[in-house]
Amino acid sequence: MIPMLIWFIVIVLIALLACLAIKFLALRIVLALLLSLPILLSLGFCILRKSPVSDTNKATFFNVTSLISERGEAHGSVHENTIAAFRQAKTNGADTIKMDVRMTTDGMLIVFRPSSVTDSENITYEVSDTHWIQLSKINVYGGSNGTILSFDDAVSWCESNNMNMLWHIPVFSSDLLTYLRNKIMQDSLYGKAAVTTYNFVTALKLRCEDTKLLTGLMWKSTEYSIVNGTAVGSIYTSWYYSMMDTFSYWGVRSLLLPSFLGVDFLVTSVDDADRALIVECNSYNIKTVIYDLSTTQERNFFARQLGLPIIVDDLVALAGSATSSTSTTNRTANFTR
Repeated sequence: MIPMLIWFIVIVLIALLACLAIKFLALRIVLALLLSLPILLSLGFCILRKSPVSDTNKATFFNVTSLISERGEAHGSVHENTIAAFRQAKTNGADTIKMDVRMTTDGMLIVFRPSSVTDSENITYEVSDTHWIQLSKINVYGGSNGTILSFDDAVSWCESNNMNMLWHIPVFSSDLLTYLRNKIMQDSLYGKAAVTTYNFVTALKLRCEDTKLLTGLMWKSTEYSIVNGTAVGSIYTSWYYSMMDTFSYWGVRSLLLPSFLGVDFLVTSVDDADRALIVECNSYNIKTVIYDLSTTQERNFFARQLGLPIIVDDLVALAGSATSSTSTTNRTANFTR
């Protein structure tokens, strides 16, 4: 309701400006500039748009990527983003591991989701402001092997176990990208690894810096306005986050943003995925990956019927009645959005 009201106000203001422009020259100039914006934006889009990866790296990666484990299988004493979780994911059928990659202040890459670490003395360390030597001594997960996993160790395990990698970048930095590129070239990983991010600017920087690196954009229609099921902002600021979601949703669904950024694949929430988006992405040579799946029916439909890669955080739970044809039929019948 609020986004529609804002659009109405904008239209009324433009109409008012047009009426005043009849009398005032300055307003006529301003109105002419406003009306020329669509043309200028279209020209800028055509000139500045980036191209996705066009060589065999994309086919090599996606031909063997179907079941992606979200940070590994973390159950009981096994924690996410650890070798034990990765090992369990492989045992349960995953062929790709999605991991969170962060950089310490001294340029070391680690596999860790939170932006900060709290030690046994309740002292909190920001990952980006702390040296690796300090972080490596903190027993984050408890037990005899509860330290943070280094990026190099994670990559080495995936390589030795023939697992593809999906590196999620929460915060971009040029040093982080340089590290990734050096690692990719050193180990010949262009067809075995891809990078994802929620941030549009980060996706653009990744594409500008490396035209061979497979880049994906993660998105959902409530990315800015709802976090962990709770509305963001107060009664006075929530409209801003709703507007952000409106622009984001329109930009992604129209494929204007993905095609401008030159991303190779869209990581789409199951709540926002439909046939129209998948077909249109395919026509733009943009792959579709589905995440946030919570039921076996959803897995059956997207992974088995549509043949799309899926990201799951509990392979065992989704494996239950995965072969149920009745569930698949029901999901297909309801999937008309």
